[in-house]
Amino acid sequence: MTDAIVSVEDLRIQFPTQNGRETVKAVDGVSFSVQPGETFGIIGESGSGKSTLGRAVVCLQKPTEGRVLHHGTDPNSLPGADLRRRRREYQIIFQDPNAALNPRMTILRSVREPLDIIGTAPRVERERIALGMLDLVGLPAEFAARYPHELSGGQKQRVNIARVLTVRPKLIVCDEVVAALDVSIRAGILNLFADLQREFGLTYLFITHDLAVVSHVSSRIAVMYLGCFMELGPPEALLRRPLHPYTQALLSAEPIPLPSSMRTGQRIILTGEIPSPTNPPSGCRFRTRCRSAQDVCAAEIPTWREIEPGHFAACHFAGSATGTRS
Repeated sequence: MTDAIVSVEDLRIQFPTQNGRETVKAVDGVSFSVQPGETFGIIGESGSGKSTLGRAVVCLQKPTEGRVLHHGTDPNSLPGADLRRRRREYQIIFQDPNAALNPRMTILRSVREPLDIIGTAPRVERERIALGMLDLVGLPAEFAARYPHELSGGQKQRVNIARVLTVRPKLIVCDEVVAALDVSIRAGILNLFADLQREFGLTYLFITHDLAVVSHVSSRIAVMYLGCFMELGPPEALLRRPLHPYTQALLSAEPIPLPSSMRTGQRIILTGEIPSPTNPPSGCRFRTRCRSAQDVCAAEIPTWREIEPGHFAACHFAGSATGTRS
């Protein structure tokens, strides 16, 4: 779809192992599109390929196979100067707010740095823009002269958000942006993202392992496991009627603020370890840990299909044994 701000087509990203005889299949055949103004959530366990996928969207990682399209154009096919201009519109904010900042730079210089690299505006104008962005994310002007070690984790993440905003991106990949923050700080950062989306018309690719967070902020949620999408749908449909056994297991693991005697749902315990991405299982990736696995799950790769309007799953038995959450 050319009107999509990002389209991912059968994306595969592989990395060679140290011995050179195997490859890690970090992302293995993922396709989706993100529309302007949308918040597209991606959830999954550590090692599922979420961050690698996010880095590919902003051209920090080249595809092994498949394509990532920005408004219908493959940015990886552009000449260097054109690619750099295109990448300004597609930015990423990382999980660790401290590691993302240079400890020797003042906050103002860190926020101004993208504009310094572009170098098309006078220094006075660049500083004005940087100070304006700091104010926009809730940091007063006196923070400009401070250094990262003088700020809290939440304040550092606000600095990273301000820095990204200086280049006026169309899409921001948020890679576990609240995972390293205290619970009391997370709500403020999430509310800030919502405010910025309304003000600037931003589009988000929101990557997390926290189902409560992603369901709160997302228009659609993709569930990722071992490099592949297992399920995709609106948050209300995903929470109320999960179609894939893996999604059902994730939902059953969500903490419920009730005594055990009052809980109606039963916890689904996944047995076994996550298979190695160098040698994933045949057929369905999840079958080695799935309580509903049949012979067909090992013999055939399940088809990615639309089970309900806007609700997709890759499971031979999707929808046949789903739980309903009220």
